Amino acid sequence: MVRDKVVYIPYPVKGNRINEYTSNMVKLLKKDYSVLGNLAEPTDIFQMLQTKAVFLNWMENGLDKKLKLQLLLHKIFGAKIVWVFHNKQPHEVNEADITQKNVQWLAEISSIIMLHSKCSKKYIPHPKRNGRKAVYVPHVMYEEKNSYFDPEAVREKYGIEAEDFVFTIFGLVRPYKNIEGGIEAFTKLSEKNCKLLIVGQPMSSSYAKEIENLSKGNENIILDLKYISDEMLEAVLAVSDVVVIPYKSGSSMNSGVMIQAFSKGKTVIAPDIAMARDMRKTEFFYMYRSNLTEALKKAYGNGKEVNRAMGKAAMEYMQAYNNKELVYYSLCQLLNKRHA
Repeated sequence: MVRDKVVYIPYPVKGNRINEYTSNMVKLLKKDYSVLGNLAEPTDIFQMLQTKAVFLNWMENGLDKKLKLQLLLHKIFGAKIVWVFHNKQPHEVNEADITQKNVQWLAEISSIIMLHSKCSKKYIPHPKRNGRKAVYVPHVMYEEKNSYFDPEAVREKYGIEAEDFVFTIFGLVRPYKNIEGGIEAFTKLSEKNCKLLIVGQPMSSSYAKEIENLSKGNENIILDLKYISDEMLEAVLAVSDVVVIPYKSGSSMNSGVMIQAFSKGKTVIAPDIAMARDMRKTEFFYMYRSNLTEALKKAYGNGKEVNRAMGKAAMEYMQAYNNKELVYYSLCQLLNKRHA
């Protein structure tokens, strides 16, 4: 029987705000497979026999007995279980003990553990036993948006002068991203023409208030705490000099923001996480271990032109090593290779 189906969880649904990474991965898989968003019911043996693989993203908090049974049955009937190992543990844990057991269970049940950073292999649960399942697939770069924007209008919206040096934090505003640490580090800078622009939707109104209170009184911190479209993000990045990623390293291994910034030709300041360590020999971004303020000072001291050149080099790296054709080839290799 031809295995022409792939299950991808979570599946991007029209009408919802779609994770661009998920959407890009599904598009690549659709070149060769019919991609579904749900597992077959335990009684639907025919669909399981047609399924080539099941991709699991960010499922550590969401596994229940039925899902575990479905995954076991899919594997018994020949489907590859591909666990995408995004983080050491979920950024926001509901019940720590249960979540940790789920992480262990996924590592054991999976046929393939897909990595987006080679340095993350050592964080796989029981790496001596499960490390053999690891397969590196580059994190696909983000698409260029064909949208027009007026940089001057964006600067006017945020009160940014052309000579201002702009650090930007973007994306969903959540505690694990350590926005507070980014604000604290920035406030230690003494340069008057520096701005910190924070854009994105907060997880709650109370967390938004917390960020607002931390920024109060500093006219160089600009907040736009709401959902911004892909087109508006393009405009924001166009007036930014350096993207700041102040994540706490406890759960993080990879950063979609890092790949997105590089894809748009922007350099970043990133913590010492696995994805950054993969690229540590390059010279197109700043990596720090503990002192974010020093990294901010170094980026500022390099000036706009040097950072622009670093961003250009980062984009060229993405085009060479994270392009869609290479990711598609890696997925083909992954799906057609024999694994446990």
